[in-house]
Amino acid sequence: RSASGGFESKDISFRDLGERRLKDVIEPIRLYQVESEGLRKEFPPLKTLDVRPNNLPVQLTNFIGREEEIKHAKELLKDNRLLTLTGSGGAGKTRLSLQTGADMIDDFANGVWFIEFAAISDPLLLPVIIINALNLKEEPKKTPEKTLTDHLKDKEILIILDNCEHLIHECAEMSERLLLQCPKVKIIATSREALNITGEQIYRVPPLTQPDPNSGETPEQLTQYESVRLFIERALAVNPKFRVTNENAPALAEVCSRLDGIPLALELAAARTKILSVEKIFERLDDRFKLLTGGKRTALPRQQTLRALIDWSYDLLTDNEKKLWSRLSVFIGGWTLDAAEEVCTDETINSYDILDLLSLLTEKSIIIYDDSKDRYRILESIKHYGQEKLTEENEILLKHLNYFSDLTEKAKPELLGENAKIWLDILEADHKNIQSAIEWGVRNANSEKSANVAASLGKFWEVRGYFSTGIKFLDIVLERTDELSNFAKSNAISWKGVYLLNQGEYEKAQRCFDESLLLRRELGDDRGIAVSLNGLGNVAFYRGDYEQTQCYDEEILMLFRELGDKNGIAGTLNNLGHVAYLRGEYIQSQKYFMECLVIRRELGDKRGIANPLHGLGNVAFYLGEYKQSQIFYEESLELRRELGDKKGIAELLNNMGNVSFSKGDYKQSQNFYEESLVLRRELGDKDGIAESLISLSGIFLVNKNFQIGVKLLSAAETALKSRGVILGMDEQKTKEEFLAKFHENLSDEEYDKYREEGKRLTLEEACQLVVNS
Repeated sequence: RSASGGFESKDISFRDLGERRLKDVIEPIRLYQVESEGLRKEFPPLKTLDVRPNNLPVQLTNFIGREEEIKHAKELLKDNRLLTLTGSGGAGKTRLSLQTGADMIDDFANGVWFIEFAAISDPLLLPVIIINALNLKEEPKKTPEKTLTDHLKDKEILIILDNCEHLIHECAEMSERLLLQCPKVKIIATSREALNITGEQIYRVPPLTQPDPNSGETPEQLTQYESVRLFIERALAVNPKFRVTNENAPALAEVCSRLDGIPLALELAAARTKILSVEKIFERLDDRFKLLTGGKRTALPRQQTLRALIDWSYDLLTDNEKKLWSRLSVFIGGWTLDAAEEVCTDETINSYDILDLLSLLTEKSIIIYDDSKDRYRILESIKHYGQEKLTEENEILLKHLNYFSDLTEKAKPELLGENAKIWLDILEADHKNIQSAIEWGVRNANSEKSANVAASLGKFWEVRGYFSTGIKFLDIVLERTDELSNFAKSNAISWKGVYLLNQGEYEKAQRCFDESLLLRRELGDDRGIAVSLNGLGNVAFYRGDYEQTQCYDEEILMLFRELGDKNGIAGTLNNLGHVAYLRGEYIQSQKYFMECLVIRRELGDKRGIANPLHGLGNVAFYLGEYKQSQIFYEESLELRRELGDKKGIAELLNNMGNVSFSKGDYKQSQNFYEESLVLRRELGDKDGIAESLISLSGIFLVNKNFQIGVKLLSAAETALKSRGVILGMDEQKTKEEFLAKFHENLSDEEYDKYREEGKRLTLEEACQLVVNS
C-alpha cells in the first residue's frame, strides 16, 4: 500500500474514490477505480445513492429475497403516483419501500425522501414532520401545508410515508393534497390498511417464501426459501456457530412455516438461537408471545416483541372488529363467509354485520381473503393472539361443531351423486376445521355428535385415501364408547373397518365388521347390516375366498333390493363382477359390471361409474383386447383423478402398466408402475405395494437385472402370505412366469440365495431397493 492510500503494482494502481452508498441501502463501502496504462481514466458520475438528494436511512442488515416484490412495486409506481404497501405488522413493508425507493432514485431529480410516522400521535404535526425531513424551513406567513406544497409543486420527487395506519385519515388527506397540487410528486405509503383515496394503487406485501414442513427437504433445499435464508443470517449474527443440519432442518422448516414467513417474527425467533436450539424454539411456539421478545433496544417499542407488534393493530380496531377477530380464531385452515355468519354471530354481531366486518379486518391486514378460493384465512400469530382474547370460547366452539356437523351431514348424500367432486373439494378445504370440531366435541361431552360427523366424513376419507386419518379420529370418538348410542358406535366401527381393509389389515378389519354387524342386527338396521356384510365379503375377497365372498354378496344384493337402495345394488353388482373376474368367469363378470355401470350412470355417481369401468378394463385386458382395455382404463382414470381417488388411481396406473408391458412398451410400463408405487406408499396400502413390486420385478426381468427382480418378487410374495392374501388366477400365473424366467437366467445357487434374501426384506426395504436401483 502506498503512502497516498492507493494500491499499486508495477502496471496497475487503484484510486480511492471514498465511501459510497450503493442502492441496497446498507452501510457505505469504500470504492476504488482501477488505473493502468491504456485504460480510460474519466467516467460519468457513479450511480450510487449519493448522486441524488435523499435521507434514506442506513440499514445494518442485508435485504433478503423480495426480488419479485421489488420488481412489481417498481412497475406499479411507474404507472401510478400513489403506491400503498399494505400487510400485517412485521411483514417487511418499510424495508421493501426503502429498497424500492433506492432502486428508483435515478428517476427522481429531486431525490427520494423517507418520513417515519410511527412515533407521531398528533396528526397536526404531519406536514411539519415532512418539512423537517426535507430540510425545509417553515415560512411565517404560510401554513405548513402551504409551505410544503409550494416547495414541491415543480419537484420530481418520491416521498415515502411510513406507518400511516394510526393516522390513516390525516395521511390520506395529506397525500391527496400533495398529489393534486404537486404534479411531479410520487408517494409510497406503508400501512396496515389502504389510504382509500382516488388514484391509489394498493400492493399487499406477501410473507417471505417458506417451506412445507411435511416435504422433508434437506438443509441445502431449504435455503431456496427466503424465510429460511433470513432466519439463518439473523441467527449467525447472534450465534456464529449456528448451522442447519439434517437433524434440525425439520424444526427450522416448522418454525418458518408457523411464523408465516413474517420477517420480524423470524428475526425475533432467530435471536433466540443464542440460547436455544431450533428444535427448542419450535417446541415453544405455542407460547410464542413469551418466546418472541427481546428485539433490538433501538427499535420502536412495538417492534421489540411479537405481542407489542400485534397489540398495535388490535388497539386501532373498534369493539366489534376486536370481537370478530377473537371469534375467527376458532377456525383452523380458514373459513367461508357462510361459516363466519353461522359461528361468529350473537346478539352483539348479527349475520348482516359479518360481511362488513370481514371487509374491514381484511383492509386492516388482520385477515386475508383468497378470491381464487372464496375463503378467508388468518396468519398463525394473529390467530394465537385472537384466541387469547376470546372470552366466550365454549359457546363459539359449540357453534363451530354444529356448523360442521350440518355441513358434513349435507355432504353425505352429495358424495354419491354428480356433485361429488364439488363436495369433496368443500370438505377438503375445511378438513382441518372438521377434525378440530370432532376433537373438541369428544372433549366437551358431545361425543355422539362428533361420532356422527366422523361417520358423515367416512366416504370423503375413503375416496381421498385418508385411511390413517380416518382411523385416528374414529379411535378418538370410540374412546368415549360409553357416551355413544349403538347406532353411532356401529357406524364408527364399520368405517374404521373400511380403512383397515384398505391398508391390508384384514384381521383387524374383520373384527370391526363383525362387531358392527352384531350391533346392527340388535338395532334391526337392515341397511347397516348390508354394509357390515359387504365389509366381511371384501375381507374374504382379498383373502382369496371367492366362494364365501359370493355368498355374502348374494345376501347383500337381496337386502339392498328389498330396501330399493340403488347405490347399494350397484356396489354389490360391482363386487360380484370382481369375484367372477378373479374366478376366470369373464363373460359373467362383464354382465355384472355392465349392469352396475347402467345404474351408476343413471345416478350420476362419478366414483361409482369409475369402478365398473375399471373392472371392464381388467376383463378386456385378460381377454387380450388391449385397445379396449386402455379405453376403459383411461375413462376410469380421468374420473378418479377428478375426484382425487388416490387408491383407485394407484390401482389403475398399475393396470395400465400391465397393458403397456404386454404391448412391449417397457419404458411406459415402468413409469406407470413407479407412479402407482409412490401413491400406494403414501396410502400405506400394503397389498397394493406388494402388487406394484411384483409388477416392477417384470421390468427388472426385461432389463436383465435378475438379482433385484427376484428379491422384489420374493419380498412381495412373503408380505402377501403373511396376511393370508391369495392372488387371483391371472396374477398368480404372472408371478409364476416371472419366477420361472428368473430361474432360467440364474444358477440354482444364485436363484435360491436371492429368493431367501428377498423373503427377509420388509416392504419398505424392497421399495428402497427400487428407488436405489
